[in-house]
Amino acid sequence: MVTSKHGYPRPLILKNGEEVWLRLLDSVNDEQGIFDFYARLTETDRWYLWHDVSDPKVVRECILGYDERLVLPVVAVNQHDDIVGKGNLYRNFPGARGHITRVRVVVDPAYRNQRLGTYLLMDLIQLSMNLGLKIITADFIKGVEDGAIRAARKLDFFEQAVIPDYAKDQRGNSYDLALMVKRIHSGYDDF
Repeated sequence: MVTSKHGYPRPLILKNGEEVWLRLLDSVNDEQGIFDFYARLTETDRWYLWHDVSDPKVVRECILGYDERLVLPVVAVNQHDDIVGKGNLYRNFPGARGHITRVRVVVDPAYRNQRLGTYLLMDLIQLSMNLGLKIITADFIKGVEDGAIRAARKLDFFEQAVIPDYAKDQRGNSYDLALMVKRIHSGYDDF
């Protein structure tokens, strides 16, 4: 049953045949689920996130305390209602950048290579179209997120720029950041 104007919850079938559901994050009822999700990420995965998700205060303020005008978080939940993936669509206030969004996807290690990250990215593209946005940006750390870069290219994202030595791992090794862009064409016809 559709519970929101964006068509959530929405079912997906992963490569292994498992069914998961996409829905918007519920900042009140999903608190423990989001803590559990981030706890299942490896230390290396957490290293590259924008926020320190090992800190409950940061998770409550930055992840659960989101402003719906600026962020639309979508989660993937399994049959046990565990959060197994999360995608964010970051919006800008109206103005010069009001037509642009940035997306970010994170997948539970046990659900990787099952197409969940690709499905979440496709969902964020559809959500962007529903909101009338025209440009989607995403950034990926080369050498760390190469699978995500390949998936984004298959969905017509192109590499707009590379920032050398943008990120560092725990050992101090430097990695380039790929800035990728997808333009949403206004000429799509319904059929």
